[in-house]
Amino acid sequence: MMRGLHVAVWMLAVASVAFEGGCTGHYIVTVPDQVAPAGGEWAAVVRLQRSEIAIVALPVRGALMRLQIEDGLERGAYTDSIGYAGTPLPAPNTPGRYTLHVAHMDPEGDEVFKEVPAYVWDPTRPVIAVDMDSLPPLWQGKATVAARKALWRLADGAGICYLTRQSVRHHPAVHRDLDRGGYPDGPVLMWQRKRWHIVRESRWRVRIVVESRLVSQLPGLRRMFPRLDAGITGSSLSAKAFSGAGMRVVVVGSAQATGPNVVRRSDWEDLAQRGISPEGAAADAPAAIEQ
Repeated sequence: MMRGLHVAVWMLAVASVAFEGGCTGHYIVTVPDQVAPAGGEWAAVVRLQRSEIAIVALPVRGALMRLQIEDGLERGAYTDSIGYAGTPLPAPNTPGRYTLHVAHMDPEGDEVFKEVPAYVWDPTRPVIAVDMDSLPPLWQGKATVAARKALWRLADGAGICYLTRQSVRHHPAVHRDLDRGGYPDGPVLMWQRKRWHIVRESRWRVRIVVESRLVSQLPGLRRMFPRLDAGITGSSLSAKAFSGAGMRVVVVGSAQATGPNVVRRSDWEDLAQRGISPEGAAADAPAAIEQ
């Protein structure tokens, strides 16, 4: 009886702390890694939520979000009923890794900031998509070394982007894992994103309408980077996604994949040696990419 009473008192205390700590709440800004063509324009979409009680995060509507890449032009957008806001942003003319700054201040003076990497690439350069979840775990030393060698050889002639099923809130940890594994730097993106479209309200004013359904990232990425034509994976499901987007599928291992554009490599060492070209030349990666 006393044990049950102690548990009940403990639960009541936790609930009380959660409620009291959440009276004013705190903001949660969700911003994925950004990818943009140099000298062009891209749509940056962010989400604002507020946690009022414990782990419950509710969307914030009508909040002004300020977005700016490095010290460039700052633009604003208001969140919709599900907390999303988006605006077109001009990309720098010089390819490189930049920082996107996102900020919000409410009428009470509460502020929230978020910074994420923005990868600006030459749109004429080759790009290769890598199924992040197919990379060998860090504890598989030999396989990790081979995968690292393979991707660095490919990165000599192409941009590398990583696709994952992990939610955006875990992407900083994904970046840390990539760094610990010694892999080339690149954006970490989810396989799917919210569908959106641009509405022009006047000559100078446009807004982004975010829809409820999810769509694949690949078609939009391929429109920005026409030479994104190959995807590396060890998963049948990911192979199907790459194939469905009209890309060459490079399968590492024995995962099932069908279609005319499937290239097979027995393991990561085999990929490092032969690259991604259908002919399987053992030459360095740029030659393999250009095939």
